Amino acid sequence: MADIAGIARTVVTALNARDVAALAEKADEDIAISGIGEGMDNGRAALRERLARHFQAFDETYGDAQVMTDETGGTAAVRLTARGRSPAGAAHSREKILLLEVEDDRILRIAFFSADGA
Repeated sequence: MADIAGIARTVVTALNARDVAALAEKADEDIAISGIGEGMDNGRAALRERLARHFQAFDETYGDAQVMTDETGGTAAVRLTARGRSPAGAAHSREKILLLEVEDDRILRIAFFSADGA
């Protein structure tokens, strides 16, 4: 069984370091992506592109990570505080949920949800 809590912490660390390559390396070839940019997408290349665009527009970091896992060890929800600046330069601090689905130490799905819809 994968150490999904450890994988979740690695994902948050990689996001904060803007280490998209490290994150893509942990991802399944056909990773499902949502909540990062518009709509949904699949694949490592799409993950790299979406994260690069996101961080170009939103200068934000993620803290206060609280990792919650299911009993099977395949799914984790990470409660985060996203702090940063919008494309217009306005400061923000908002709660986000990062959802990860993992199988055999590979991230199958990554999704971001925000309490305020942003």
